[in-house]
This record gives sequence, C-alpha cells and structure tokens, in this order.
Amino acid sequence: MSTAPMKVGIVGAGNISATYVATLNMFDFIRVKSICDLYEEPAKKLAAQFGIEAVTLDAMLSDPEIGLIINLTTPVSHYAISKKALLAGKHVYSEKPLGISLAEAEELMSIARAGDLRLGCAPDTFLGGGHQLTRRLYDEGRIGKAVSATAMLLLPGHEHWHPNPAFFYGRGGGPMLDVGPYYVTNLIALLGPVREVFGTAKVTRIERTVKTDPRRGETIKVLVPTHLTGIMEFHSGATITIATSFDIIKHKHNQIEIYGSEGSMVTPDPNNFTGKVEIFREGGETWEDIPVDHPYTEGVPGHLGLRGLGAAEMIDSLRAGRQHRVSSELAFHALEVMTAFERSAQSRKVIAIHSSCGRPDPIPRAINEGRFA
Repeated sequence: MSTAPMKVGIVGAGNISATYVATLNMFDFIRVKSICDLYEEPAKKLAAQFGIEAVTLDAMLSDPEIGLIINLTTPVSHYAISKKALLAGKHVYSEKPLGISLAEAEELMSIARAGDLRLGCAPDTFLGGGHQLTRRLYDEGRIGKAVSATAMLLLPGHEHWHPNPAFFYGRGGGPMLDVGPYYVTNLIALLGPVREVFGTAKVTRIERTVKTDPRRGETIKVLVPTHLTGIMEFHSGATITIATSFDIIKHKHNQIEIYGSEGSMVTPDPNNFTGKVEIFREGGETWEDIPVDHPYTEGVPGHLGLRGLGAAEMIDSLRAGRQHRVSSELAFHALEVMTAFERSAQSRKVIAIHSSCGRPDPIPRAINEGRFA
C-alpha cells in the first residue's frame, strides 16, 4: 500500500464543493490540490478558503501529481468531464448521476475498464453510520426477510431554496434523477438488485418562479416530470412503493420504511449519513430506538454532512487493492432503475431491468474513522 497521500483535483466550485473539500481533508491519505470551474471567481474563492490552487481544467488534467478527479459539475456535464478525465489517465469520482443516459454511463465504464482506472459515483450516504446500522440489523434478521417497503421523497421544489435551481428542471434533472438516487441506491445497497419497474410520471406545472436570491423572480421552464410514482420489484422478492416529487408542499411520511416477515424498520433519511433507526418486532408493543454505534455520522461543522465520503472510500480501497463500495456498477444499476420509471410511464408497461450489481460490503462496525477496510 502506498503511504503518500493521493492528490485530488475537483472540477466544479458550486454549492456542494466546499463540503467535499472539508470531508476529504479529514483523511490523512488524501490531499486536495486544485479546483477549477467554468467561472473563475467561485474557484478562486474556494481555493482561498482552503489554501488550494485555482487552475484551468486542462492544467488539472495534465498535472502528473493528480491521481483522482472529482466531478461536481451539473448533470448534463458529467459525461463530458468524466470522459475527458478518464482519457487523461485519471481515476474519477462523480456526483450523481454517472451520466444522464445509460449510453453515457456505459461508455464511461468501458473507458475506465480499458484504462484500468477506478470510476465511482455518488450518492455515498449509505456509507454513513445510520445506514450501516440499518444494514447490520437487516443482515442479522432483526425484521426477517423484506416483504415490502415505502420510499417517499416529497418536496415543494428546489426553487424554494437553491441559489440557481434552473438545472433541476432541465434535461438530467427532476426529482427522480436529482434526489431519487439517494433512495434508490440506499435500497439497492440494503436489499440487492432490482428485477423490474412500473411507474407513472407527470409535469404538474410547466413553469416555476425562483423564490431565492440572487435569481428571485426569474421564471424556469420545466422540461422533465416533477412527480413520479411507481413500484420496484427486487430479485429478493421485495416490492417497493416509491414516490419522488417536487410538487408536495408538506407531508408526514417517513422517508424509508422496510416491512419484513418478522417486523418493520424505519431507516434514516437517505439524503443524510445518519439519523433515527427504529424497529418494531412481531409480538412487541412499541417501536424500539436503536442507537447508532457505527462510524461516519458527523461531517465538518458548517458543511453538508459527509459529502465526498465515497471518494475517500474509493481512494482507500485503491490503496488497499480492494473493490470500492460506491462503484460505477452500483451507480449504473440505479440509473437504469430510475430512467425506467419514465419509460414505463410513457409505454404504460412494466420495464425489465437488465443490469445488476452486488450489495456493497458493509463497513466494519468497530473500525476507526479514517479507514474503511
């Protein structure tokens, strides 16, 4: 195993980039060296904040010291940036989705394989302590075999909080491809691969008005479905009801509930790394709170949790010579599942899922934060 820290370049200085740098800085085997962005000013601001270099993309990709590129651009740019980085001989970790089509994702995986390069893709929240506890409890048989589940992502829309929300309503956006990956990936990591999908989809409003500065009052054209509901049938036999929406003002649903043959479990919000875990076992009288005793629950104060944990895990696995958990195979399978909902809605047919993936290995409960063996 190499002892020198892997040097990392980050492409994209948007809303999530500071959290990525803060998370990666928690690990002694990683050094964030440089940042680039289409717009010079946000890259310079982030570079000054963390004491790193602001460079051009070409300079970053030609830097022989940099081993990994982290792609934090908008979804429509993921394919082009990741492809350029892979062809430059760099390992790549991308924000979700891997690509906005299966063809894009498949080509990236092919390039990575041909170059013997690692390719990883968010979301990585299932690595967090709350979800690793959920995985352990399920594997221990605490609720028996999963029969069914509900997954509810019900939001009023990103125009209510994001400073630049337009791309969430363009090609590659919408609730299923934007926030749905956290739910779908989490369920696959817990229950295994999906066999088939049936779904419905609609555009509730063709325009949205931005409610936050600096674009307050601007009108957004909606080009993708903003409310999708459906069923996922897993190879394990579990059938999951899922709803993803940017049209819901308020609700009282838990994000994910798993219903097993011997009990039920409420899991943490898949958009976060930890949270409350509850179990109700057959014959019991009340729900039981299970304390989270797994690592990776807290990020750097002032940042959005532990975003970037998957990139750190990929670097650690690369150094140790093992398969990384937040893999392109997992991301591709989740992408095929998510895009199948809209295809099902258009055809009014059940869509078979052709890809597959294994469940990522759990992170050992007793491991010290800083490694992922």
